[in-house]
Amino acid sequence: MTATIDPFILEYAPGSLAELDPAILRTRAEVTGFLDAMVQVEDSSLLFQWFWQGNDINVRYAFYRALEAVSKAESAARIALAGAPTSEAREAAAATDAARWDTHGLLVSLSDADLDADPGSGEWTVRQTMAHMISGQRGYAWGSAGWLSVRDQPRPEGPQRLPEEMFKDLPEEDQEARGWLAEVRQQLGDIVDATSSRYATLSDDEMAVRGGWYGFAITVGFRQWRWSSHISEHTVQVEKTLDMLGKGQSEVARLTRLVARAYGRLESVLFYRDGAAAAAPILDGLSAELRGIRETVPAAVEAGVPANND
Repeated sequence: MTATIDPFILEYAPGSLAELDPAILRTRAEVTGFLDAMVQVEDSSLLFQWFWQGNDINVRYAFYRALEAVSKAESAARIALAGAPTSEAREAAAATDAARWDTHGLLVSLSDADLDADPGSGEWTVRQTMAHMISGQRGYAWGSAGWLSVRDQPRPEGPQRLPEEMFKDLPEEDQEARGWLAEVRQQLGDIVDATSSRYATLSDDEMAVRGGWYGFAITVGFRQWRWSSHISEHTVQVEKTLDMLGKGQSEVARLTRLVARAYGRLESVLFYRDGAAAAAPILDGLSAELRGIRETVPAAVEAGVPANND
C-alpha cells in the first residue's frame, strides 16, 4: 500500500484490499521526477538542439518522444494483460486513477504561491478547490461504506440519506490540502490509492447495492463512477481559477500535462489489477527511457545550440 485507508471504511465496508504492484510505484517515481524536471524548461528553449539516438532534433521533440514512449507502453500493457480479469469496480477505480494524473499534470506547472492566490469575486483558491476534491474523494468512500453497511436493511421510498451522525468523524474540508504544493499533490494521490484499494475489489452485487447521492436513489456503482468525474469537474475549476489569475499555460506546461495524461491512461490499465506484474518489464523499460530524456535535456538547454531542423 502507498497510503493508509481510513478505519471507517474498514469498519463499514469490510472486505478484501488490493495492492499496487511494486513496478507501478517505481514507475510513478520516474514519471513524477520527469514531470518535475521537464516543466522547468522554458518555452524559449524548445528549439534548442537535442539528440535522440544520435539524431539532431530539438528539445520540443523530447516531450513528444516521452509521450510516444508512454503511449507505446500503454499499448504493450493492454496486450500483456489482455486475458487478465477485471471488473466494473476496478474499471471505475482505474478511471479515477487516470483523472488524478490529469490533475497532477496541471498542478505540476504551478508554484506554491499559486495555491493561495485569490482570484477575486469570492471564487475558491486552488487550495480550496483541491481541499474539496480530496475531501470529496474521502466522503464518497465513506458514504459508500455507509450504504454497504445497511445493504440488508429495509429502505423507505423517497430520498435516500444516511444519518449525519455516521459521519461525525469525517475530517472537515478545510483540514485537507494542507502544506506545500508537492504535499497537496501527494495527498490527492494518497486518497485515490487508499480508497481504490478497497473499492476496486467490490463485487458486482456490491456495486448494485442501493444508495443515495444528494438524496437521489442510486447505486454504489453510480457513486463510484462519480469519483473520476468529480475530480475532472474540479480540475476544470482549477483551470478556470488560473484563467482568473491571468496565469496562461506555457507550451511546456501543456506538453508536460500531455505526458501526465498519457501516463494516467497507462497506469489505469494496471491499477489494482490482478496480473499487473506481467507489465513490469514494460514499465521498467519506460522508466529507463524517461530517465534518459530527463538527464540529457538540461545539458541541451544549457548549451543553447539552435536545432538544425524545422
